[in-house]
Amino acid sequence: MLKHIEFIEKLRIELQGTLPGTVAHEKMRPYLRLDPSLNIPIPPTAKKSAVLCLIYPLEEVPHLALIERPVYEGVHSGQLAFPGGKPEPHDINLLQTALREAYEEVRILEDKITVLGKLTDVYVWASNFLVSPFVAYAMERPTFIPDPSEVQSILEIPVHTFLNEDIVKEKPMQSKLNTLLNAPYFDLDGKVLWGATAMMISELKDIMLRFND
Repeated sequence: MLKHIEFIEKLRIELQGTLPGTVAHEKMRPYLRLDPSLNIPIPPTAKKSAVLCLIYPLEEVPHLALIERPVYEGVHSGQLAFPGGKPEPHDINLLQTALREAYEEVRILEDKITVLGKLTDVYVWASNFLVSPFVAYAMERPTFIPDPSEVQSILEIPVHTFLNEDIVKEKPMQSKLNTLLNAPYFDLDGKVLWGATAMMISELKDIMLRFND
């Protein structure tokens, strides 16, 4: 298992090269039971959003911070996700959106982290958002302060957890658009991580698998 600094250096190099992209996404993409091959193209009306994938050490082991959304009337009710959201008019770019949202939702301080790059965008058809995942690291664990209106809880997951194939499962899921899907997911001690965030982590996982090449 790589320690935090070693992990970050290898990740920095890989993010500068060719990303696994949709090949990795497909492994965790929910699909229609009657038409598994259906791949919805990204429409020109897709709205933009951004999330922050923050990696930080706990006892020198690199971890990821995930948030659990509260239950509400919306397409992402109760889901596990990275901190993030849609742009505000004063955001300079999508990176600024990800950083602002991470601060507002869990108090990740911009001056305590370093941005490494980004993963491949993921289209979320249920909400018509094209999500840009930015990757950053911190040299120490942030002091998380969740906004209770947006965050029910914070999950701190060692990154190597996602290399365990035993946590990759699949089950039928009802989308918020009342469509029955087969959904691959990561089983995190009984909590279900699926959809766009699982697809992003699938790409990060494929990048991690390159470390020993």
